[in-house]
Amino acid sequence: MSEFRPCVIIPCYNHAGSLPGVLASLAPTGLPVIIVDDASEPPVPAVPAVPAAVLLRHDVNQGKGGAVITGLREAARLGYTHALQIDADGQHDAAAVPALLEAARREPDALVSGAPLYDASAPASRRHGRLLTNAWVWLETLSFQIKDSMCGLRVYPLAATLALLDRRRLGRRMDFDVEILVRLFWDGVPARFVPVRVTYPAGGVSHFHPVRDNLRVSWMHTRLVLEMLPHLPALLRRKIGARTGARVSAPPAAAHWSDLSERRGAFGMRLLFLIYRLLGPRGVRPLLYPVTAVFWLTAGGARRCSRDYLRRVRERAAATGVALPPRLNSYRHLLRFGFALLTKIGAWRGDIPPESIRVTETPELRRQLDAHKGGIVFCPHFGNFELFRAVAEQRGVIANAVFHTRHAEKFNAFLREVAPESQLRIVPTDAFGPATAVSMQERLAAGEWVSIAPDRTAPDNRARTVGVEFLGATAQLPQGPFLLAAALQCPVFLLVAGTAVDTAADDAANAGANVPNASAGSAGKTPHAGRTAYFETLFDPLKIPRADRSAALQRAAQHFADRLEHHVLRSPLDWFNFFDFWAPPNTTGER
Repeated sequence: MSEFRPCVIIPCYNHAGSLPGVLASLAPTGLPVIIVDDASEPPVPAVPAVPAAVLLRHDVNQGKGGAVITGLREAARLGYTHALQIDADGQHDAAAVPALLEAARREPDALVSGAPLYDASAPASRRHGRLLTNAWVWLETLSFQIKDSMCGLRVYPLAATLALLDRRRLGRRMDFDVEILVRLFWDGVPARFVPVRVTYPAGGVSHFHPVRDNLRVSWMHTRLVLEMLPHLPALLRRKIGARTGARVSAPPAAAHWSDLSERRGAFGMRLLFLIYRLLGPRGVRPLLYPVTAVFWLTAGGARRCSRDYLRRVRERAAATGVALPPRLNSYRHLLRFGFALLTKIGAWRGDIPPESIRVTETPELRRQLDAHKGGIVFCPHFGNFELFRAVAEQRGVIANAVFHTRHAEKFNAFLREVAPESQLRIVPTDAFGPATAVSMQERLAAGEWVSIAPDRTAPDNRARTVGVEFLGATAQLPQGPFLLAAALQCPVFLLVAGTAVDTAADDAANAGANVPNASAGSAGKTPHAGRTAYFETLFDPLKIPRADRSAALQRAAQHFADRLEHHVLRSPLDWFNFFDFWAPPNTTGER
């Protein structure tokens, strides 16, 4: 590392008596200090005597972990590379700080922690509890490398730590120190330890609740042991490499969605279809719960991406004041996808009566249909966009779905197998070029409709993307769908299908949309769950003038991203993209 810029983070909750002594002990280091007042009563006073001090306050107590996370993010924002965490209770000997910093300077990618040396003031219960927790950590990491998992004096490498915090929500209270150490170890961050004397001052303030926090820590270890199973191969390789001196390769970069193996998914779809034919949709539904549980345990990549996505949803909802549905977690996200597959099969086979589908139509869509004119439908991976075929059949029009070539061949074969009578036409394409435009123009002129998924970049043209802000971060969308829509100069509609659009239909009703199959007062109720198709007008038409091509393209893509975010925040479990959607583009073709 060319630059080593450390700072100090002090989480503080009702430690007004000991905090000045901690600050005084740190003064010889000359390090800038970030104090996070976790809603102390009374609040921590201003600290002008400390050089380069920053005082942050939480209005509501978030726990030690929450305070540390706030400090870590502030440290990164201020440009520091490492953050030394020290507790405000005065237990740790600050004389060990220079040794910890020197170890972090020598090995900047490592997490450097104190290894406690207790004196007679340490309660026996704390020593025994620490031994028990360390034993769990040794099991969870298959390693004795972590000498101590609970010491609150440690140096975090900010890049690796924030990468973990950005994709995974960790415990915010007394479970934080242990969990982040284990998960960083799983990510390949080495742990190094420096001896540090620990004293329990007379009259010291402890916020450890013997019942509540022990239950919280026990549940954390249960989760970590279960989640360790997908990490077993990597942990064993690392263990073997450490013994033999072999070099263990770093984890691979995030894969493009089209590079992910489809073998397991194709097998699962065929198995699901077989059970569907034998037992019917009601018979197969109970089987999805254990099947999803097995997939959740074994599909570490999908699980991590789902958690990262749901974390972004929570943060964006909090920033925008949107109330989220309850019980958002990666298992239920994957389970919702399983139920969506059942509806897909039903739609392909024609088992879903068109009259059972709740449809909202905007005035522009009705005019286009009544005039027997074609149009483009942007169908992101939100719920069951296969309902587009059922809706098209209901209105007597032909539906075309644009798929990338290598996936279209597999999908066509599977569709012929499970639904030989399906009228859905699959249009294969490698990239959106002139040939695609000519083909689409002919279909639109015949009154047909074309659906495109604008939330997947092209496998063979991955560099042609446009950056948009989506859920608080920059994501890449393909340019092709927007350029094609602009070239065809026809209306473009957004279709979201699933459980979210009961609330979305209310928004549409306010804008004059028609809900032909909805009974009075049905919005927000469950009979239509999973069989609701909501259309809204995106562009009528989309114009991208040559003189302003780049800016107009970006505006169009951002408008789509804003509308998708609107629906995603109202039903987060209905958006299915189980890969790193926010991975930056690379002109070499990798993501």
